Amino acid sequence: MGKDKTKNKSSKHIKCDVQFDDNPQGIFRAGDTVSGTIEIQLEKPKKCRGIALRINGFASTSWHAKVKGPDDKGKTKNKKTNFNGREDYFGSITYFVGSDVGNPLEVPAGVHRYPFSCVIPQTAPSSKEGKYGHIRYVVKVSLERPWKYDHVFQVPFLVKSHADLSVAQDRMLLPTKAEMVQSFYFGLTDPLIVTASTPRTGYAPGEVIEVTIHVNNQSSVDVRGITIKFQRIDTFISQVPVVQQHLEHTVMEERTIGRVARRNDAVFEENILIGSTVPSDDERCKIIQTRYEVELLVRPVRSRKKMILTLPLVIGSVGLPSTLYPMQMLAKERAALGMDGPMGVEGALPPESPPPYPDDGQPSTSRAFLAEDSTPTAPVPDDAKEHEFEKGSEPYTPRDFDENE
Repeated sequence: MGKDKTKNKSSKHIKCDVQFDDNPQGIFRAGDTVSGTIEIQLEKPKKCRGIALRINGFASTSWHAKVKGPDDKGKTKNKKTNFNGREDYFGSITYFVGSDVGNPLEVPAGVHRYPFSCVIPQTAPSSKEGKYGHIRYVVKVSLERPWKYDHVFQVPFLVKSHADLSVAQDRMLLPTKAEMVQSFYFGLTDPLIVTASTPRTGYAPGEVIEVTIHVNNQSSVDVRGITIKFQRIDTFISQVPVVQQHLEHTVMEERTIGRVARRNDAVFEENILIGSTVPSDDERCKIIQTRYEVELLVRPVRSRKKMILTLPLVIGSVGLPSTLYPMQMLAKERAALGMDGPMGVEGALPPESPPPYPDDGQPSTSRAFLAEDSTPTAPVPDDAKEHEFEKGSEPYTPRDFDENE
C-alpha cells in the first residue's frame, strides 16, 4: 500500500476478482508458477496513485501471555505481553497502474484485466492454519490512495510442499518401538509391561500404519482399556520479545481397544489409514513445525497410574517405493484399503491421493489374540462364556478411579 495505514477499505463501486489459470481451486505445489488474471470492475472513474498487486508467502505466530515485569512505579507485576514471530518466503510487487511515488491519476470506469505470474520457491512450506499461527499465501490487489484508506482485495491460495520419503529411505524403513514397565502396590506385585511398535517410520497419505501392541500383564491389576491416537503436533515459536513456544495437538484418528485381565498376555494389531494431511516439517519453516506420532494411553484398573507410550512417525507427500515393503505388509495394507485380488499396479492408489473413506472415519480393524508363548493358568471348559482376557476379573471389583479426579 501507499502508506503504512492501520485500516483498509473496500468499496461497493469496485469489484475485484482473482482468476487462476487452469486452477479454479487455487491449489499449487512448491516450485509451481502461480499465474492468472486480475479483473477489476469500476462503476465510475476512480482516482488513485496506483493499482498494485502483491503476491507473498509467509508464516506468522502470535499469542498473549502474562509476563512478570516492572510497572511504572518499579514494582514487579504480571503484564500482558504479545508474543510474535514472522518468516517470509517470497514476495513480489507489480504496479498495473501508476506507482508508489507517482501523482494521483484517474482510472476510467469499466472492466480492467491484468495478467500476473509468480514462481513459488521449491523450499516453500505447506499452508497451515492453527490456534497460535499460520502459514499463508496471498494474492492482494490494492488501489492506493495517499489521501484516504486504500481499497484492498485479497485472495488466498494453498501450497503443498514436496516431501519424498525416498530421499532418506534407510531411516524411513526403520521400525519404531516403545516399551514401558509399571509396578503397583509399591512394587509388591509383578509388573505390567506394554510394548508398541510399527514396522517402519515413514508413511504417506493413502498408506496404512500397522501398530502392534503387546501387553504382558504379570501384575494383579486388570487393564481396563488402551486408547490409540494418531495425531499431528504443531509447534508454534515466537521471536519477540523472547523465544517461546506453544503446542497444538490435532487427533487424526482415535480408537480404544479391549481389556486385558491380570496375569494374562495379549497382542493387539491396529491398522490406521492415513488421510490427506500436510507432511512432517521441521526445516522449511523455523517458527511453525509439524510432527506426527502414535500415542498409546494404557489405563490400569484401581490405579491412578497411566502409562503413555509414543511412536514418532514421519509423514511425507510421496511414499516409499512399494518394492521396499515386505509382501505381508503390502497384503495387509491392501486389505485395509478394501483392495482385493492379486497384488499389482491395477487398483493401487497414487502417492498423494486421499484415502477412500467417509468423513466419519474407518471402523476399527483391531484384533486381539494370545501370544504364542503364553500358557493359560487353568484349562477353560468349551462351554465357558467368559472371554479369555476377562478370566480372573470377577472376584474383586472395587470402584475404578475416575480419570478426571
